[in-house]
Parts: sequence; C-alpha cells; structure tokens
Amino acid sequence: MSIYHIFVLIATTFYLGACASTPEKLQGADYYFDEGQKALEKKRCIEASEHFQRLVSNFPGSQHVTEAQYNLAESFYCGHDYVNAAFEYQRLIDIYPASQWADQAQFKIGESYYNQARRAELDQKETFEALTAFRNFIEDNPSSPLVATARERIVECRNRLAKKLFKSAYLYQRQGYPEAALISFQDVLRDYSDTIWYYHTLFHLGEIEQASGNTDKAVQHWKEVLQDSGDEDLKKDTQKAISQLSKSAD
Repeated sequence: MSIYHIFVLIATTFYLGACASTPEKLQGADYYFDEGQKALEKKRCIEASEHFQRLVSNFPGSQHVTEAQYNLAESFYCGHDYVNAAFEYQRLIDIYPASQWADQAQFKIGESYYNQARRAELDQKETFEALTAFRNFIEDNPSSPLVATARERIVECRNRLAKKLFKSAYLYQRQGYPEAALISFQDVLRDYSDTIWYYHTLFHLGEIEQASGNTDKAVQHWKEVLQDSGDEDLKKDTQKAISQLSKSAD
C-alpha cells in the first residue's frame, strides 16, 4: 500500500470518527413539543417519549414543560410501559402539584398499576398498589368525573384479591386440609363480604361443615346463599347440596 493510500485511510478514519462523535444539534422547546405531540397522536409511543424527554430535561423553564411532563408519562402508558408511566405521572404530581393535569395523572397512576395486575393465583402487589392509588384519587378529587371509574376499579381490585384468597382456601379443601381451608374461607367472609366471592365461600364452608357433621351450620350457610346471592348457577349447586343432605337424613 502506498503512502498516499495510507494517508487517505487515516484521514478517512479521523473524519468518520469525528462525525460519529458529533452530538445531535439541540432543537428548541417548541420543536420537541410539536414533534412529540405529532408522534403521540400517531401512537408512535417511543418516538414521542424521546421528544418529550428532551424538552423536560433541557428546557425546564419552557411554557410547555408541565404538559410535556404529562405527555411523557402518556407516551410510556401508550407503549404499555406502565412502570415508567407511573413514575412519570408521580413526577408530575410532585413537581407540578397545581397543574391542570395533576388529577388525571393521579388517576393514571392507578391505571398503570391496574394494568400490571397479574392472575389471581400470582402475587398481587400491583393490585394492592392500584387499590391504594384509586382510593387516594377519590379522596383527593371527590368531584372528578373519573371517580365513578375509580370506584369500579376498586371493586375489580377487591374481587381479584378475594379470588386469590378464595382459591388458596379451596386448594386446602381439595387437598384434605379442612382446618386450613376454614381459616382462609373465614378470612374471605371477614375482609371481602362485598365481593362476588363471599357467596362462593359460604357454599364451600357449608361443605366443610357438612363433612364435619355440623349439618345445621352447613344449612345456615347454604340458605344465606339461596336468599342473597345473585349467581343462579351457584344457587342451583346450593339447592342440590341441600336436597342431597335432606335425602341422606331420611
């Protein structure tokens, strides 16, 4: 290789290195806000988050910074990145508590945890977090039009938590541990009497009481199911259990 070619190769290497290390030119706050809005409207969530992040990080004094912070959280929510969404919503509340988006951000914190909730059989940490967030939202924003939805979410969260406890109790029952099942079923009655699992629990408590020879207690549980439950299938199963008990007593 000639000296000329070596020189060209070295010069080219330095040039490409310089180009690669040249930082991207910083645009103005309005540019990042507008581009972020466009990307968010088109559901280009990652692109939107990058624009809003640049605005929030580099232009804290901008007139758009509060809305950009909210939209940064919305961008993560849009991309189903609920962990970062919850963080950025909370950051808006912490830094701009008087913002017009503060109540919506507080509600979306609950939604972010709610969307992370796992099946009833698994750990329910996110369900507890969602429940707390929605309760706090209602307490802090009693006149918000989102309160009705928050109340619905609370019902759903409580039903999920009750279902987890019910399934644990039922597993004990199936495995032949009636004492352990009884304790967990009683916990459902005590803590989740407002959920759909209350009457399912009464039915199974009746089964345990019947197996223990406490037929009067079993019938008491079953009659409450027949009287108050709105689940027709459960009521049919309950009526069948009472009928079988009556036949065995004859």
